[in-house]
Amino acid sequence: MLISRLLAGFKRISPSSRSGDSEGKFERIFHASTDWIVITRVSDRVIVEANQGMETIAGYPPSEVLGHSMAELNVWVHPEQRIKLMNELLRTGAVRNAVVQFRHRDGSARDCILNATLVALHGCKHSHVLWIARDVTEQNAVYKQFRAAFQLTPDAMLMARVSDGCFVEVNTAFEEITGWHRNQAIGKTFDTLDIWLDTQQRAEIFHLIQTQGAAHDHHMLLKTRNGELRDVMLHAAGFENGDESYMFFVLRDVTDARLAANALQKSEARFSRMFDLSPLPMGYLSDADEFSSTQWNQAWFKAFGFDPSASQGQSGLALNIWVNQRERSDWLERSVRGEAIDDLELQLRRADGELRWISMSSRSFVEPTRTLVLFTFFDTTERRHHQEEILALNTQLEARVARRTADLQDTNAELSQALETLKMAKDQLVQSEKLAALGSLVAGVAHELNTPVGNGLTTASSLDYRVQEFTALFDNGMKRSDLRNFLDSTRQAADILIRNLSRAGALVESFKQIAVDQTSSQRRQFFLSTAVSEILLTLQPSIRQSACVVSADVADGLQLDSYPGPLGQVLTNLINNAIVHGFDSGRSAGNIKIHAEAMDENHIVLLVCDSGRGIQAADIGRVFEPFFTTRLGQGGSGLGLHIVHNIVTGLLGGHIDASSRAGEGATFSLRLPMIAPAQITRE
Repeated sequence: MLISRLLAGFKRISPSSRSGDSEGKFERIFHASTDWIVITRVSDRVIVEANQGMETIAGYPPSEVLGHSMAELNVWVHPEQRIKLMNELLRTGAVRNAVVQFRHRDGSARDCILNATLVALHGCKHSHVLWIARDVTEQNAVYKQFRAAFQLTPDAMLMARVSDGCFVEVNTAFEEITGWHRNQAIGKTFDTLDIWLDTQQRAEIFHLIQTQGAAHDHHMLLKTRNGELRDVMLHAAGFENGDESYMFFVLRDVTDARLAANALQKSEARFSRMFDLSPLPMGYLSDADEFSSTQWNQAWFKAFGFDPSASQGQSGLALNIWVNQRERSDWLERSVRGEAIDDLELQLRRADGELRWISMSSRSFVEPTRTLVLFTFFDTTERRHHQEEILALNTQLEARVARRTADLQDTNAELSQALETLKMAKDQLVQSEKLAALGSLVAGVAHELNTPVGNGLTTASSLDYRVQEFTALFDNGMKRSDLRNFLDSTRQAADILIRNLSRAGALVESFKQIAVDQTSSQRRQFFLSTAVSEILLTLQPSIRQSACVVSADVADGLQLDSYPGPLGQVLTNLINNAIVHGFDSGRSAGNIKIHAEAMDENHIVLLVCDSGRGIQAADIGRVFEPFFTTRLGQGGSGLGLHIVHNIVTGLLGGHIDASSRAGEGATFSLRLPMIAPAQITRE
């Protein structure tokens, strides 16, 4: 109204018609207005008049702005806005409700609603511009806060015009719940989007808004964009804004809450059925009535003999089931504190007065309006009787156990002594086996030495006879041919003696090395091929007595830092085992092969294979067990392969496996480190 009156006053002002009253009236209105009213010349944009609102919005008193242009004062935050508004003024003659920002003298920006019109002063048409601005900064701040709250609230909100029902604003929650984007919803109605299914209900809500101004707590079915139905609680109110009436709706999605409530209701119903049909006596009570009543299930009535129709709801105190009422008080105090109670043993009284031992367990549940205590009873009377009987039996059993323990201790002592004796016997048998193997070796070497030594002795005797003949010829005279014959015979005898003594020396040296290695178990570096050759040389007598052929294929350059004596004993036992068990003590012909090669840079593999009759599948897993033999009573001790296993896996630090098929021979595979592990001294 103020703007229109001012404009009307300006239109009436002319040099001939201006009066003192009208001037005074206009001046009072001009200076009393809280809006910013400024008059500028169109030609140079200089301010010719300003009211006190100029200081309120821009910070400049009227006296400081007169004669200056708006550009000099740097009032426009966005100067391009002024250019645009001036173009519109010159084109249409007026600007209505333009949103602009003016800069205050302190540098802050103020939001304003600007109206402007061209006016005629001093008889010149459109010579001046009347600017009227209203500061809406605070209103905008409130509007921004309202809009932020409107957008951030989790409930769906929308505003619609009453006149046509079109949506003028919706929030983010509306988009999420309905699936309709804001740009798709603005300008649409409930009918257009097909959101509100019940048109009758919608008409009733609209009527309530128009007649009572609001509608609260109405349930409606909302249809989303994808056709899903949601349960919604609706609140609505009407309001006026200018000449237009609007409706404001708040829609709260309660679909999940209703589903949860329905699930809770069903759960409570299931609990009630389970509680009543449980085979275990149960009850529950709450502090809503200070634990003065109790609900019992059917199993409890059956167990305690009370009439359900007369006793349901009465507390245990009223039914006099508690023998010790202090126990009930203590139990309730612990339950209310939230303590979980399990297997609380106490005595309770049945309806007929019989006392029964009960194991009681309980849990407490805190609900919004009460604390509920649920408990179960388990009759342990018979169990306690059985326990008492068991205790009596235990007392008797303890005495029996004590006596039998003493007997077992005596028996164990005897068994320990027998076991120790058996261990000693085993050790002696193992030692005997080793000595027997060494004795066999000595006998074989002695037999082997007999031939070269006998040949040497015969040759020496023949040489002695020839010397006696030569001496007689020397004394009686001899011919040159006699001397030649003597020299030839001597040279031949010397050659025979050297060959036989060399053979005997080699046998003695080999036997000496083998004997020293096997008796002392000394560790040294040696070539595997040399050690195998020496072992086979010492075994030649026993090998020749059999019909077997022993061959060796050992890779050159395999040098070990290990124990040659125990390794020789292993090979000796394996070869003898093959001759005895694979070829019937050498009576049947066959082949025994020794093969060795490097498995990697730290290990070798040594194979001893024979073509004998093999090992039965039932016996292959027991060949390394002590005292296991297939020639029991025929000279077999059952310790040969056991000794082999102990030496390979112990002193030599390796691993041994046996494989065989009946009738196809046997193979013993040794995996040995090139550097044997350090030997542990045992007491």
